Amino acid sequence: MIEGVSVEALLLRNLLPELSLREGTSVVARVASRAEAHGVIVLAGVPLTAKLPPEVEAGQTLHLRVAEVTPEQVTLRLDPQAVAPPPPPVPRPAQLAVHEPPRRGAAGEESATVALSFDSAVLGRLDLRIDLARGTVIAGVAAPPGVALDLAVAAAGQLENTLAEKTGRAAQVRVTPRRDPFDAYA
Repeated sequence: MIEGVSVEALLLRNLLPELSLREGTSVVARVASRAEAHGVIVLAGVPLTAKLPPEVEAGQTLHLRVAEVTPEQVTLRLDPQAVAPPPPPVPRPAQLAVHEPPRRGAAGEESATVALSFDSAVLGRLDLRIDLARGTVIAGVAAPPGVALDLAVAAAGQLENTLAEKTGRAAQVRVTPRRDPFDAYA
């Protein structure tokens, strides 16, 4: 038997006498439910029990071509495009925003500060504050609790080394959980 969807021919002829299924004919069906190797497809508005291949899921619309017609069953071949899972949604691009513009220290003082926020679909919002002082650079990273915080903690040493290398200063990185404000009016 050709891998595809199989339906009892007699049942199909009784329920849909006006539907002429000859080899090569194309039809569209929706998978109403799925259980083990069988499921219910809706063809021309009529629910039919059918043997389904494993990659077919409930709710899926199938584009089918009649592959074989025998007195016992009708075998329909799946269009490969119809069984391919939909592509994953494209995450929005990460955005970097200046949360607090750069500030320089008072006259004669060698210091500067900048606060940034990095927002990505994968990590959420990370707040980054960089303070430059005489001979040091301190970075504070506030990450949402969970995976993003764990990743920030794991990468803190690498960030510290990179800051020291790029600035020529002693570097320190502090990672803390970000606390979002609580809206009591909601």
